[in-house]
Amino acid sequence: MKFSLPKSRLSHYLQNIMQVVPTKSTLPILTNILIEALDNKLKISATDLDISITVSMECMVLKKGSTVLPARILFEIIKELPEAEVSFESTGSRIEIKIPNGSYKIGTVSPEDFPKLPAINTKKEIRISGDEFGLMVRKTTFACSDDETRPALNGVLWQTKGEKMQMVATDGHRLSRMAVDNPKLKGLYEDVIVPPKVLNLIPKFIDASGEVGIIFGENNIIFNLSDIILTSRLIEGPYPNFEQVIPTASDKKVIISKEDLARAVRRVSTLSNALTHQVKFQLKDNILTLSTTNADVGGEGKEALECDYSGEPIELGYNANYINDILSKIDGEEAVFELSTPVAAGIIYSPDTPKEDFLCLIMPLRLAE
Repeated sequence: MKFSLPKSRLSHYLQNIMQVVPTKSTLPILTNILIEALDNKLKISATDLDISITVSMECMVLKKGSTVLPARILFEIIKELPEAEVSFESTGSRIEIKIPNGSYKIGTVSPEDFPKLPAINTKKEIRISGDEFGLMVRKTTFACSDDETRPALNGVLWQTKGEKMQMVATDGHRLSRMAVDNPKLKGLYEDVIVPPKVLNLIPKFIDASGEVGIIFGENNIIFNLSDIILTSRLIEGPYPNFEQVIPTASDKKVIISKEDLARAVRRVSTLSNALTHQVKFQLKDNILTLSTTNADVGGEGKEALECDYSGEPIELGYNANYINDILSKIDGEEAVFELSTPVAAGIIYSPDTPKEDFLCLIMPLRLAE
């Protein structure tokens, strides 16, 4: 095998690849990458057995072949090189990397030892807007659970039936749901639960005006991003019935400056309990009062904010981190809270966006006496 290409091109794609390569693994082969030199093209692949990535790039190939190299070592060498043409040539069980003023030699592994990558059938591919898909991902994945005893909640539910397709994520304490019009996937597929790790990679790799090719497999999903192919296993369901926990009627409504609230919550929560991060919300006569106490440091904090609220006085407890996570996903300058009782779920959304398109739900904490 023998090929050469510019350092900048190789470094760019290796950076993408490294986001899938595990830093440590009980299977040492997974810390390696598969390099395939084809007709004027170089393919580099990595997998952690749950997610696989293959990148393709133009390359001057003088001799075709394939090999397996330690990913981290190759990445660190290439990253530190000055811009130049970099040549690779394999001899026996080593590969030599030649640059204008030096060379490096690295031991290789047989390609037969590398895990078999999923087959891709592009005939089944459906292309959708990368902009809309990326937006759905950014608005939902933050709410996934990391509790491995409830595996379905570790992923994002992607529903493609009906007039809209939507993504939903929840950890049981908060929920995020976003929907967009669904002209291409309508009625074609059942619900799938996708791990957030692969979803969070996609917005990094697509242009706002680009498209994402989707291929649904029996137990995996493939994302075709032109020169990057991502494959991920799906999480087995069923997903909980999230619709039944979203309140359909709330008798209390608050409209407040999103940024003012986020900053105040961050300030007040510095004195919150280290485990619960609880901040008390007190609503009365167009004033929201945030407060918290911390017996461990003998501290307490309180701030009052103007808001639009004329309902009955109410006190609720919320996890400050959850509140700010949600506020960071809300568009516009204001946030709307729809509430009912101190123990019922509340809905948060933007007055600029219909609730049917994007909303978040948050469960209150029981207030400490």
